[in-house]
Amino acid sequence: MLLNDLPDDCLWLIFDKFFKLEELIQLSKVCSKWSNLISIRLKKVKYLVNWFDVHKHDYSKIWMENPNTLSDYNLQELLPNLRIVNFPFVSVGQASHAVDVRKVVNDNPKIKGLIRINSRDSDSFNGHNLENIEMISMKSLDFDYKKIFRPDQLKQIHLYDASIDELPKCAEYFPNLKRLNISFCGGEVDYYGPEFTNLKILELNSYQAYGTYNGFRLMDSCPYLTSAFMRLPIGNVNTDEAKRNYNLKDLVIDLPMREFPNFTWSHLRKLLSKYPNLQNLAIRKSEGIGNNHVEKLVRLLPEIKLLDLRSCENVTGKSADFLSKFCLESKRSIKIYYDCEKEPDDWPKYDTPRESIVYGFNFMKHCFYKSFSSLPNVIDE
Repeated sequence: MLLNDLPDDCLWLIFDKFFKLEELIQLSKVCSKWSNLISIRLKKVKYLVNWFDVHKHDYSKIWMENPNTLSDYNLQELLPNLRIVNFPFVSVGQASHAVDVRKVVNDNPKIKGLIRINSRDSDSFNGHNLENIEMISMKSLDFDYKKIFRPDQLKQIHLYDASIDELPKCAEYFPNLKRLNISFCGGEVDYYGPEFTNLKILELNSYQAYGTYNGFRLMDSCPYLTSAFMRLPIGNVNTDEAKRNYNLKDLVIDLPMREFPNFTWSHLRKLLSKYPNLQNLAIRKSEGIGNNHVEKLVRLLPEIKLLDLRSCENVTGKSADFLSKFCLESKRSIKIYYDCEKEPDDWPKYDTPRESIVYGFNFMKHCFYKSFSSLPNVIDE
Protein backbone atom coordinates (compact mmCIF):
# COMPACT_ATOMS: atom_id res chain seq x y z
CA MET A 1 0.00 0.00 0.00
CA LEU A 2 1.29 3.44 -0.88
CA LEU A 3 1.55 6.03 1.87
CA ASN A 4 -0.98 8.22 0.16
CA ASP A 5 -3.47 5.33 0.12
CA LEU A 6 -3.67 5.28 3.90
CA PRO A 7 -6.99 6.37 5.42
CA ASP A 8 -7.19 9.97 6.59
CA ASP A 9 -7.21 8.89 10.24
CA CYS A 10 -3.82 7.20 9.81
CA LEU A 11 -2.35 10.22 8.07
CA TRP A 12 -3.62 12.46 10.85
CA LEU A 13 -1.82 10.26 13.38
CA ILE A 14 1.38 10.66 11.38
CA PHE A 15 1.08 14.43 11.00
CA ASP A 16 0.37 14.78 14.73
CA LYS A 17 3.93 13.57 15.38
CA PHE A 18 5.36 16.75 13.84
CA PHE A 19 5.81 19.87 15.95
CA LYS A 20 8.10 21.97 13.78
CA LEU A 21 6.28 24.44 11.57
CA GLU A 22 8.74 24.23 8.66
CA GLU A 23 8.37 20.44 8.46
CA LEU A 24 4.61 20.64 8.28
CA ILE A 25 4.83 23.33 5.62
CA GLN A 26 7.02 21.07 3.47
CA LEU A 27 4.71 18.09 3.96
CA SER A 28 1.72 20.19 2.92
CA LYS A 29 3.37 20.71 -0.48
CA VAL A 30 3.33 17.00 -1.35
CA CYS A 31 -0.25 17.01 -2.63
CA SER A 32 -3.62 18.64 -2.09
CA LYS A 33 -4.79 15.81 0.16
CA TRP A 34 -1.86 16.26 2.52
CA SER A 35 -2.28 20.01 2.41
CA ASN A 36 -5.91 19.74 3.51
CA LEU A 37 -5.10 17.34 6.33
CA ILE A 38 -2.19 19.40 7.59
CA SER A 39 -4.33 22.52 7.57
CA ILE A 40 -6.59 20.73 10.05
CA ARG A 41 -3.54 19.88 12.15
CA LEU A 42 -2.41 23.53 12.13
CA LYS A 43 -5.85 24.77 13.19
CA LYS A 44 -5.19 23.10 16.54
CA VAL A 45 -2.20 25.37 17.15
CA LYS A 46 -2.71 28.23 19.60
CA TYR A 47 0.87 28.91 20.69
CA LEU A 48 4.10 29.51 18.75
CA VAL A 49 6.89 28.62 21.20
CA ASN A 50 10.52 27.52 21.56
CA TRP A 51 11.47 23.96 20.62
CA PHE A 52 12.04 22.93 24.25
CA ASP A 53 8.56 24.15 25.14
CA VAL A 54 6.85 21.57 22.93
CA HIS A 55 5.63 18.36 24.54
CA LYS A 56 4.24 15.23 22.96
CA HIS A 57 0.47 15.09 22.62
CA ASP A 58 0.14 18.85 23.15
CA TYR A 59 -1.05 19.85 19.71
CA SER A 60 -1.77 23.41 20.78
CA LYS A 61 1.96 24.25 20.55
CA ILE A 62 4.35 24.42 17.64
CA TRP A 63 7.87 25.75 17.17
CA MET A 64 9.63 27.55 14.37
CA GLU A 65 13.30 27.05 13.49
CA ASN A 66 13.94 29.78 10.94
CA PRO A 67 12.89 33.42 11.58
CA ASN A 68 12.59 33.90 7.82
CA THR A 69 9.47 31.74 7.95
CA LEU A 70 7.72 34.82 9.34
CA SER A 71 8.30 36.72 6.11
CA ASP A 72 8.12 33.79 3.67
CA TYR A 73 4.61 32.64 4.67
CA ASN A 74 1.32 34.09 5.79
CA LEU A 75 1.11 33.08 9.43
CA GLN A 76 -2.55 34.00 9.65
CA GLU A 77 -3.40 31.48 6.95
CA LEU A 78 -1.12 28.79 8.36
CA LEU A 79 -2.14 29.23 12.02
CA PRO A 80 -5.61 30.82 12.00
CA ASN A 81 -6.18 30.23 15.74
CA LEU A 82 -2.85 31.53 17.00
CA ARG A 83 -3.25 33.26 20.39
CA ILE A 84 0.23 33.70 21.89
CA VAL A 85 3.63 34.11 20.20
CA ASN A 86 7.04 33.60 21.76
CA PHE A 87 9.71 35.38 19.73
CA PRO A 88 12.90 33.61 20.85
CA PHE A 89 15.26 35.13 18.32
CA VAL A 90 13.82 38.51 17.36
CA SER A 91 13.18 41.80 19.10
CA VAL A 92 10.95 44.68 18.19
CA GLY A 93 13.86 47.04 17.70
CA GLN A 94 16.02 44.57 15.80
CA ALA A 95 16.22 45.92 12.25
CA SER A 96 16.49 42.62 10.39
CA HIS A 97 13.31 41.18 11.84
CA ALA A 98 11.33 44.20 13.05
CA VAL A 99 9.11 44.14 9.96
CA ASP A 100 8.44 40.43 10.41
CA VAL A 101 7.31 40.90 14.01
CA ARG A 102 5.13 43.80 13.01
CA LYS A 103 3.58 41.74 10.22
CA VAL A 104 2.82 38.81 12.53
CA VAL A 105 1.16 41.03 15.13
CA ASN A 106 -0.75 43.26 12.75
CA ASP A 107 -2.01 40.46 10.51
CA ASN A 108 -3.25 38.25 13.33
CA PRO A 109 -5.94 39.99 15.40
CA LYS A 110 -6.55 36.82 17.44
CA ILE A 111 -3.11 37.11 19.06
CA LYS A 112 -3.57 38.03 22.72
CA GLY A 113 -0.09 37.49 24.14
CA LEU A 114 3.51 38.37 23.23
CA ILE A 115 6.55 36.81 24.92
CA ARG A 116 10.13 38.08 24.93
CA ILE A 117 9.34 41.28 23.10
CA ASN A 118 12.37 43.47 23.81
CA SER A 119 12.06 47.21 23.41
CA ARG A 120 14.41 50.03 24.36
CA ASP A 121 11.81 52.75 23.87
CA SER A 122 8.23 53.25 22.74
CA ASP A 123 9.37 54.26 19.23
CA SER A 124 10.37 50.64 18.64
CA PHE A 125 6.65 49.81 18.61
CA ASN A 126 5.86 52.21 15.78
CA GLY A 127 3.62 50.52 13.25
CA HIS A 128 2.57 47.73 15.61
CA ASN A 129 -1.13 47.30 16.24
CA LEU A 130 -1.21 46.07 19.84
CA GLU A 131 -4.80 46.96 20.67
CA ASN A 132 -5.78 43.27 21.12
CA ILE A 133 -2.83 42.31 23.32
CA GLU A 134 -3.75 41.32 26.89
CA MET A 135 -0.58 39.51 28.03
CA ILE A 136 3.03 40.62 27.67
CA SER A 137 6.38 39.22 28.73
CA MET A 138 9.32 41.59 28.39
CA LYS A 139 12.39 42.92 30.15
CA SER A 140 10.81 45.98 31.76
CA LEU A 141 8.35 48.83 31.32
CA ASP A 142 11.17 51.32 30.98
CA PHE A 143 9.54 53.14 28.04
CA ASP A 144 6.47 55.28 27.43
CA TYR A 145 4.00 52.39 27.62
CA LYS A 146 1.05 54.80 27.79
CA LYS A 147 1.57 55.44 24.07
CA ILE A 148 1.27 51.72 23.39
CA PHE A 149 -1.36 50.29 25.74
CA ARG A 150 -4.76 51.44 26.96
CA PRO A 151 -5.26 51.56 30.74
CA ASP A 152 -7.88 48.79 30.68
CA GLN A 153 -5.93 46.57 28.28
CA LEU A 154 -3.36 44.35 29.99
CA LYS A 155 -4.40 41.50 32.27
CA GLN A 156 -0.99 39.86 32.71
CA ILE A 157 2.51 41.34 32.89
CA HIS A 158 5.75 39.38 33.17
CA LEU A 159 8.90 41.50 33.68
CA TYR A 160 12.23 39.75 34.09
CA ASP A 161 14.59 42.68 34.76
CA ALA A 162 12.51 45.47 36.25
CA SER A 163 13.12 48.26 38.74
CA ILE A 164 11.08 48.93 41.86
CA ASP A 165 9.83 52.18 40.30
CA GLU A 166 7.74 50.18 37.84
CA LEU A 167 5.41 48.73 40.48
CA PRO A 168 3.32 51.86 41.10
CA LYS A 169 3.16 52.36 37.33
CA CYS A 170 1.57 48.95 36.92
CA ALA A 171 -0.90 49.46 39.74
CA GLU A 172 -1.96 52.93 38.67
CA TYR A 173 -2.17 52.51 34.90
CA PHE A 174 -3.30 48.87 34.58
CA PRO A 175 -6.24 48.42 36.98
CA ASN A 176 -7.36 45.18 35.28
CA LEU A 177 -4.15 43.26 36.01
CA LYS A 178 -4.94 39.73 37.22
CA ARG A 179 -1.39 38.34 37.29
CA LEU A 180 1.97 40.03 37.85
CA ASN A 181 5.27 38.16 37.64
CA ILE A 182 8.21 40.44 38.27
CA SER A 183 11.94 40.04 38.94
CA PHE A 184 13.83 43.04 40.26
CA CYS A 185 17.33 43.80 39.02
CA GLY A 186 18.33 45.47 42.29
CA GLY A 187 17.32 47.84 45.05
CA GLU A 188 15.08 47.36 48.05
CA VAL A 189 11.52 46.19 47.56
CA ASP A 190 9.68 48.87 49.50
CA TYR A 191 6.16 49.44 48.18
CA TYR A 192 3.68 52.02 49.41
CA GLY A 193 1.92 52.80 46.12
CA PRO A 194 -1.67 52.41 44.91
CA GLU A 195 -3.53 49.13 45.36
CA PHE A 196 -3.64 46.37 42.76
CA THR A 197 -7.40 46.14 43.02
CA ASN A 198 -7.96 43.13 40.72
CA LEU A 199 -4.71 41.21 41.09
CA LYS A 200 -5.21 37.48 41.77
CA ILE A 201 -1.69 36.08 41.30
CA LEU A 202 1.56 37.78 42.40
CA GLU A 203 4.99 36.25 41.77
CA LEU A 204 7.89 38.29 43.10
CA ASN A 205 11.63 37.66 42.81
CA SER A 206 14.21 39.99 44.32
CA TYR A 207 18.01 39.86 44.15
CA GLN A 208 18.35 42.29 47.05
CA ALA A 209 21.44 41.44 49.13
CA TYR A 210 21.09 43.92 51.97
CA GLY A 211 18.66 46.04 53.96
CA THR A 212 15.08 45.23 54.88
CA TYR A 213 12.79 43.28 52.57
CA ASN A 214 9.29 44.74 52.38
CA GLY A 215 7.93 42.52 49.62
CA PHE A 216 5.09 41.34 51.82
CA ARG A 217 3.95 44.96 52.06
CA LEU A 218 3.32 44.72 48.35
CA MET A 219 0.98 41.82 49.09
CA ASP A 220 -0.81 44.11 51.55
CA SER A 221 -1.62 46.34 48.56
CA CYS A 222 -3.37 43.45 46.79
CA PRO A 223 -6.63 43.03 48.75
CA TYR A 224 -8.11 40.34 46.50
CA LEU A 225 -4.93 38.34 45.99
CA THR A 226 -5.57 34.58 46.06
CA SER A 227 -2.12 33.17 45.20
CA ALA A 228 1.45 34.36 45.78
CA PHE A 229 4.96 33.13 45.05
CA MET A 230 7.61 35.03 47.02
CA ARG A 231 11.28 34.35 46.37
CA LEU A 232 12.98 36.13 49.23
CA PRO A 233 16.33 37.91 49.03
CA ILE A 234 19.13 37.86 51.57
CA GLY A 235 18.06 40.51 54.04
CA ASN A 236 15.77 41.22 56.96
CA VAL A 237 12.11 40.42 56.33
CA ASN A 238 9.56 43.01 57.42
CA THR A 239 5.80 42.47 57.70
CA ASP A 240 2.85 44.50 58.92
CA GLU A 241 1.07 42.15 61.32
CA ALA A 242 -1.94 44.44 61.58
CA LYS A 243 -3.03 43.88 57.99
CA ARG A 244 -4.92 40.73 57.01
CA ASN A 245 -5.74 39.11 53.68
CA TYR A 246 -8.71 36.77 53.97
CA ASN A 247 -8.66 35.88 50.27
CA LEU A 248 -5.18 34.35 50.04
CA LYS A 249 -5.42 30.59 49.51
CA ASP A 250 -2.01 29.62 48.08
CA LEU A 251 1.45 30.76 49.19
CA VAL A 252 4.97 29.69 48.19
CA ILE A 253 7.94 31.02 50.17
CA ASP A 254 11.24 30.31 48.41
CA LEU A 255 14.32 31.10 50.49
CA PRO A 256 17.69 31.86 48.86
CA MET A 257 19.62 29.27 50.87
CA ARG A 258 19.05 26.69 53.57
CA GLU A 259 20.96 28.68 56.19
CA PHE A 260 18.91 31.86 56.28
CA PRO A 261 19.17 33.26 59.83
CA ASN A 262 16.95 36.25 59.07
CA PHE A 263 13.89 34.04 58.49
CA THR A 264 13.07 32.12 61.66
CA TRP A 265 9.94 30.45 62.98
CA SER A 266 9.12 33.71 64.74
CA HIS A 267 9.14 35.54 61.39
CA LEU A 268 7.06 32.81 59.74
CA ARG A 269 4.46 32.75 62.52
CA LYS A 270 3.96 36.52 62.31
CA LEU A 271 3.71 36.34 58.54
CA LEU A 272 1.27 33.44 58.30
CA SER A 273 -1.03 34.92 60.91
CA LYS A 274 -1.87 37.55 58.28
CA TYR A 275 -3.50 34.88 56.06
CA PRO A 276 -6.03 33.00 58.21
CA ASN A 277 -7.75 31.31 55.25
CA LEU A 278 -4.59 29.90 53.69
CA GLN A 279 -5.16 26.42 52.26
CA ASN A 280 -1.91 25.52 50.43
CA LEU A 281 1.54 26.40 51.77
CA ALA A 282 4.97 25.57 50.34
CA ILE A 283 8.26 26.49 51.99
CA ARG A 284 11.48 25.91 50.08
CA LYS A 285 14.96 25.47 51.58
CA SER A 286 14.33 26.27 55.23
CA GLU A 287 16.43 24.79 58.02
CA GLY A 288 14.40 26.76 60.53
CA ILE A 289 11.28 24.65 59.99
CA GLY A 290 11.22 21.18 61.57
CA ASN A 291 8.91 18.48 62.86
CA ASN A 292 8.20 20.46 66.01
CA HIS A 293 6.76 23.33 63.91
CA VAL A 294 4.29 21.29 61.86
CA GLU A 295 1.84 21.04 64.76
CA LYS A 296 2.12 24.80 65.27
CA LEU A 297 1.47 25.38 61.56
CA VAL A 298 -1.76 23.39 61.43
CA ARG A 299 -3.07 25.07 64.57
CA LEU A 300 -2.12 28.52 63.28
CA LEU A 301 -3.86 27.89 59.92
CA PRO A 302 -7.34 26.43 60.53
CA GLU A 303 -8.09 26.10 56.78
CA ILE A 304 -4.79 24.52 55.71
CA LYS A 305 -5.13 21.46 53.46
CA LEU A 306 -1.66 21.03 52.00
CA LEU A 307 1.88 21.51 53.31
CA ASP A 308 4.68 21.09 50.79
CA LEU A 309 7.85 21.11 52.88
CA ARG A 310 10.13 19.27 50.50
CA SER A 311 13.71 20.62 50.69
CA CYS A 312 13.16 21.43 54.38
CA GLU A 313 15.69 18.96 55.78
CA ASN A 314 14.32 18.94 59.33
CA VAL A 315 10.82 17.83 58.29
CA THR A 316 10.59 14.04 58.17
CA GLY A 317 8.11 11.18 58.32
CA LYS A 318 7.47 12.05 61.96
CA SER A 319 5.43 15.02 60.77
CA ALA A 320 3.36 12.75 58.53
CA ASP A 321 2.71 10.42 61.48
CA PHE A 322 1.65 13.34 63.64
CA LEU A 323 -0.69 14.67 60.94
CA SER A 324 -2.38 11.28 60.55
CA LYS A 325 -3.30 11.29 64.23
CA PHE A 326 -4.15 14.98 64.25
CA CYS A 327 -6.52 14.68 61.28
CA LEU A 328 -8.24 11.68 62.82
CA GLU A 329 -8.84 13.52 66.08
CA SER A 330 -9.74 16.91 64.58
CA LYS A 331 -11.65 15.53 61.57
CA ARG A 332 -9.52 17.63 59.23
CA SER A 333 -7.84 16.53 56.01
CA ILE A 334 -4.25 17.74 55.57
CA LYS A 335 -1.66 16.43 53.12
CA ILE A 336 2.06 16.82 53.68
CA TYR A 337 4.95 16.36 51.26
CA TYR A 338 8.47 16.03 52.64
CA ASP A 339 11.85 14.70 51.53
CA CYS A 340 12.02 10.93 51.65
CA GLU A 341 14.04 8.22 49.94
CA LYS A 342 11.11 6.79 48.00
CA GLU A 343 8.66 9.54 47.19
CA PRO A 344 5.21 8.08 46.41
CA ASP A 345 4.24 8.14 42.75
CA ASP A 346 0.99 9.99 43.45
CA TRP A 347 2.82 13.04 44.87
CA PRO A 348 3.03 15.98 42.44
CA LYS A 349 6.55 16.30 41.07
CA TYR A 350 8.49 19.34 42.25
CA ASP A 351 9.95 21.67 39.63
CA THR A 352 8.55 20.02 36.52
CA PRO A 353 9.93 21.20 33.13
CA ARG A 354 9.37 24.85 32.38
CA GLU A 355 6.63 25.93 29.99
CA SER A 356 6.53 29.51 28.77
CA ILE A 357 2.80 29.21 28.05
CA VAL A 358 0.22 27.20 30.01
CA TYR A 359 -3.54 26.94 29.65
CA GLY A 360 -6.02 27.59 32.44
CA PHE A 361 -5.76 30.29 35.15
CA ASN A 362 -4.79 27.80 37.85
CA PHE A 363 -1.94 28.65 40.22
CA MET A 364 -1.90 25.28 41.95
CA LYS A 365 -1.61 23.39 38.68
CA HIS A 366 0.95 25.57 36.91
CA CYS A 367 2.95 27.43 39.57
CA PHE A 368 2.79 25.98 43.07
CA TYR A 369 5.18 23.06 42.55
CA LYS A 370 7.77 24.95 40.49
CA SER A 371 10.87 26.98 41.21
CA PHE A 372 10.62 30.68 40.36
CA SER A 373 12.74 30.28 37.22
CA SER A 374 10.31 27.62 35.96
CA LEU A 375 7.15 29.71 36.30
CA PRO A 376 5.28 30.33 33.04
CA ASN A 377 5.63 33.64 31.24
CA VAL A 378 1.89 33.81 30.59
CA ILE A 379 -1.19 31.82 31.56
CA ASP A 380 -3.82 31.66 28.85
CA GLU A 381 -7.26 31.87 30.43
